[in-house]
Amino acid sequence: MAGEESGKPLSRWQLIAYGQLVVPLAVIGLPVAVYIPPFYSSTLGLDLAAVGIILMLARISDVVTDPLIGRLSDRTRTRWGRRRPWVLAGVPLMVLSSLMLFVPQGEVTNLYLLTWIAAIYLGYTLITIPYGAWGAEISGDYHERNRISGSREIFLLIGLLIAISAPVAGAYLMGTPAEEGAASRSAVGILGWLTAVMLPFCALIAFASVPEPMVHDTKTIPLRRGLRIVMRNGPFRIVLLSSIFGALAGSINVGVVIFFYDHVAGLGEAGNILIFVLFVAGVVGSPFWVTLGGRIGKHRAIAVAGMVSMFVFAMVPLVIYVVKPVAPEAVIWGMFLITLVQGFAFGAAPILGPSIMADVVDLDALKSGESRAAFLFAFLGMVRKIFEAFGVGVALPILAWAGFDAQSKDNSPEALFALLAMYCLVPLVLWLISIAIILRYPITHERQARLRTALEKRTLRRAKLRQTMAD
Repeated sequence: MAGEESGKPLSRWQLIAYGQLVVPLAVIGLPVAVYIPPFYSSTLGLDLAAVGIILMLARISDVVTDPLIGRLSDRTRTRWGRRRPWVLAGVPLMVLSSLMLFVPQGEVTNLYLLTWIAAIYLGYTLITIPYGAWGAEISGDYHERNRISGSREIFLLIGLLIAISAPVAGAYLMGTPAEEGAASRSAVGILGWLTAVMLPFCALIAFASVPEPMVHDTKTIPLRRGLRIVMRNGPFRIVLLSSIFGALAGSINVGVVIFFYDHVAGLGEAGNILIFVLFVAGVVGSPFWVTLGGRIGKHRAIAVAGMVSMFVFAMVPLVIYVVKPVAPEAVIWGMFLITLVQGFAFGAAPILGPSIMADVVDLDALKSGESRAAFLFAFLGMVRKIFEAFGVGVALPILAWAGFDAQSKDNSPEALFALLAMYCLVPLVLWLISIAIILRYPITHERQARLRTALEKRTLRRAKLRQTMAD
């Protein structure tokens, strides 16, 4: 693939126009995981076990749709590009399904939930897979790719902050009693309306302002052969394996974080403040990781961020077993400092990871002869989702086996230690393995420049050959 604009740096407005499209996706993405279970079970009265099964079934569908949409997007050719049409197709589906899911109409049944949660996941895939590939193709420059993914990550964190704040603000403005919480109809409904209003507007800005590089004709290869080429791609295998351990660690940690704040740290509602601090610090730290990734290499910058984050995160057991017994009121400040440092490092992998994948796509295009950024992003995302689901599916049964009861305020020391292990100790080990793997990533700035040169030369040869045949 060679884009006519691929060598030009994007203007500041173009960076903003590309990155801001992720805001409404973040506004609806986090609440689907956080608010839908209590909203449909506690507020709307569906069986909690049934809600869990429905969410799992809908999520499994991504294993099929992600690589399918990625492959179709790679092979799309229109006058408007090959990514914009798929994003455009996903916008109305996301708008409709977000309203139906967060502002439910008529009788709410298990089938109703399954229909609209599956629809919102499909709309999410239609947008995010081509959107990620679009960002990888805008520029072929090593440093420019950091700026592009950095812009997207900053807006993603802004969207997450909105997703956390909007339900609370919505409930307050609507006069909802505090005891109904953030899962009330008024609190959750504002998320649906925000998405419905913001998504078309943000998509219009991106379509009007951000170029899609022209893709010259490339050969297409069968899926089975394409998968063999992918798995023989050494840098991709490193990214994939590192992502697997990172996904496991993150899903285990996030899956028990609220339990940890309530039952081990004893923070109660103050735990929400820490989540807010994490995302704010992530926004502040994002530009730093863009700069550092350009100076020492993307994979090394991810490793630095990971080691800093893991060093402070390893202090959690000290806060619980040393500080809490003598000064319980100091626990919130200890966790605040830990979260602040973790938040600053939080953006490194989400920023530099997609930029690394863009470089991997170059190597794949050189080996396969096909420009298939969306397929590679989708394949990586599919594997991550599988292990994210596996992480939560393992952590919660282990806690139950250890005797932990989420509704009890009198859990045994063994059960609380198991909770601490799932929140901190097990993720620490998995994250450290992920960091050790990514340090083996071989594509440096110099090697990526050689890859781009080889791709451009091949494109010119093919263009000359087509011209000769036409003459």
